[in-house]
Amino acid sequence: MKNALIFDIDGTLWDATGPVSEAWDLVASKSKHHFHISQKQIFPCMGRPMSDFPKMLFPPMEKEEAESLLKESLEFENNYIYTHPGNLYEGVEETLKKLSKGFDLLILSNCQQGYIEAFLSASKLGYLFKNHICWGDNHKSKSENMLLLVEQGGYEKAMYVGDTLYDEEETHKAGFRFAFASYGFGQCMNPDYVLKKFSDLDKAAEDAFSE
Repeated sequence: MKNALIFDIDGTLWDATGPVSEAWDLVASKSKHHFHISQKQIFPCMGRPMSDFPKMLFPPMEKEEAESLLKESLEFENNYIYTHPGNLYEGVEETLKKLSKGFDLLILSNCQQGYIEAFLSASKLGYLFKNHICWGDNHKSKSENMLLLVEQGGYEKAMYVGDTLYDEEETHKAGFRFAFASYGFGQCMNPDYVLKKFSDLDKAAEDAFSE
């Protein structure tokens, strides 16, 4: 029976703040409010549920209008990412190839439906991952979806790899070990492992599953 390594995307596997901010800015600038969204504004949004974006990025507007603009922005972002990929962190593909020989690799993100598919296509890493789930699929928390992935795969053990305190809290809530991608966007309090670079995961995974 294989164990599972479950991955966040943004701030863990790649940095897509550039193309994401470009996509959102294109939609925002063409809206009736004609506002702009910068990469600096997108940065603190990464890893948060999509429902948090309007209050963080949009000027005051009616709820229905904000929801409509959010939907348009998310759909445009997905299409944009296919041809404007983020930057993979150093060593990601090589390390994932090595880890895939001993573990099933999965993705769990707080993103909208379609973003994981865009990531897998744009990064050309789709062949390495066995399964994925996101907030947009069922609006469940990361801990709930983590348990769902593990149940679906029948895994004995799992470890989550992410870059925010929310990732850490949700992983420990689900009862799994957490590897903190310290090169990413956030901070953590009590991770089980700290990755200074992505390739550090090789040793962390060996240690985590050797017990």
